[in-house]
Amino acid sequence: MKKAGRHHVLLAFVLGLTLVTAGCGASPGGGDVSASSNFPNKDIEFVVGYAPGGGYSDWAQAIAPFIKKHLPKQANVVVRHMEGAGSAIAANYMQKAKPDGYTIGIYNLGGLAGTQLARKVEFELSKVTWLARLSQDPAIATVSAKSPYKSLQDFASKDNVKVSTKGLAANATLTGAATFAEMGVKWTPLNHDGTSESILSVIRGDADITWGSIDSQKQYIDSGDLRMLMYYGPERHPDYPDVPIPSESGLPAEMNEAFNTHRLIGAPPGLPDDVRAILEEAIKKAIDDPEFHEVLKKMDFTTSYLNGADTANMVNNALKGYETYKDVVTELLGKKE
Repeated sequence: MKKAGRHHVLLAFVLGLTLVTAGCGASPGGGDVSASSNFPNKDIEFVVGYAPGGGYSDWAQAIAPFIKKHLPKQANVVVRHMEGAGSAIAANYMQKAKPDGYTIGIYNLGGLAGTQLARKVEFELSKVTWLARLSQDPAIATVSAKSPYKSLQDFASKDNVKVSTKGLAANATLTGAATFAEMGVKWTPLNHDGTSESILSVIRGDADITWGSIDSQKQYIDSGDLRMLMYYGPERHPDYPDVPIPSESGLPAEMNEAFNTHRLIGAPPGLPDDVRAILEEAIKKAIDDPEFHEVLKKMDFTTSYLNGADTANMVNNALKGYETYKDVVTELLGKKE
């Protein structure tokens, strides 16, 4: 589904759900909460580190009313956009926010892990109170359908590849940088403000190749504007069985999933266990809500849920994996945009 269509669907469902829940009392599903608990008794801020209109914003806008629906007490979950520095500004804000449950955020694990590794930042992903993983979106490499390059290996003979990017700290850019570092390919970035612009740059022929998530590029592949050269997963995608994974193309097996996009929900470090449990259960019940699945279906999104503990383990393993490419990430993020 095209982005404009996703936004119309999202707006209609959010408005409809708001009307349904506004006149209701607390919805069931808050779990066993002690009688003395007063959480929540005011609005919950849901921080997004990107501008409206992108995948992280769409996910936050879609799930916020369903988290509200499944809280033990009536409280709004208000999405706040705080874009900048590849979402590092929002992550810094989250790290310093009061751990009372009234501030949660959606995190881009890949981009932030690379930023944390290569730059001095105020956030520390291993200390975030993780509440859930919403989705996992495999990375892909794509070229224009008119491109003369038929495989990623074809770029090995090109002196200087022009890569369309949406910021050096973006997870997609880190994926491309690590891939070309393994191949010994020299490249330069052609930076853009957003995903759509970076994709259109390749379609027009301004750049040779781009990396991104399959969710953000699938419509262009299916329309015939882009051609996929690499799929980053443990095995080939069933819808694109002719596209190889990294380990089938002479790249290290750890690259198969190392840089995939994980959309996570977290809270500041030190969140009390009882408040964490309430938020985690509300998010889980939001994920399981049939109405939410109808929203995701119309937006062409899918979930890949993990609970808070499993998310924390996955984050720690990912941080270790990024250490393998520390030199590549540090060099990349040391460049000027």
